[in-house]
Amino acid sequence: MKQVFVANPKGGCGKTTLATQLASYWAGQGMSVALMDHDRQQSSLDWLRSRPKDCAGIVPIAAFKGESADDQYEAVIHDMPAGCSVDDLDQWCGPGSQLVIPIMPSPTDIKAGVRFLMALNRHQWRQGNELDIALVANRVRTNTNYFKVLVAFLEQVNMPLITSIRDTQNYIRAMDNGVSIFDLPKSRVAADLKQWQPLLDWLEQSPAVS
Repeated sequence: MKQVFVANPKGGCGKTTLATQLASYWAGQGMSVALMDHDRQQSSLDWLRSRPKDCAGIVPIAAFKGESADDQYEAVIHDMPAGCSVDDLDQWCGPGSQLVIPIMPSPTDIKAGVRFLMALNRHQWRQGNELDIALVANRVRTNTNYFKVLVAFLEQVNMPLITSIRDTQNYIRAMDNGVSIFDLPKSRVAADLKQWQPLLDWLEQSPAVS
């Protein structure tokens, strides 16, 4: 079972958007997928409730109510809440788990991301737990100074970005209708799909743990 956590203690950085896109992608590949919503705001579950019946199915799990996923799923995506701590991750993750951290190119988000990375680095993980980490710049306009500052800083601390997701209405329209860019005609979202490929390749490099 592949376990992917989308987490950042900073709110408003696009965790739910990334989590739902990933769940939709793997469901579209024919995998059995569960989407675990750890946030009482239920944004991921709301998205699933509006998902068209002809789209690839995804199983909703209300982790904030104490529900959990068993081993029947090939992929489990965890949409973690704002304020999520490293201890929260340690409670849920296991061998082979992967962590995707969305970070926006703004001063506040960069500082919050640095604190989170430092906490991850300092944490004494439970024996057997492994957590591969990928950073994704989200809602990006690449010609801005803050994006350049973000890229330069992460390279300096040896944590380069896996990819950058552009700021576009495609995600907003998709989320409003319970779909993802992977459910839309490729001709409409070709630029967005290209940006996702490095992250998908990174996620696929680690085998699922049974």
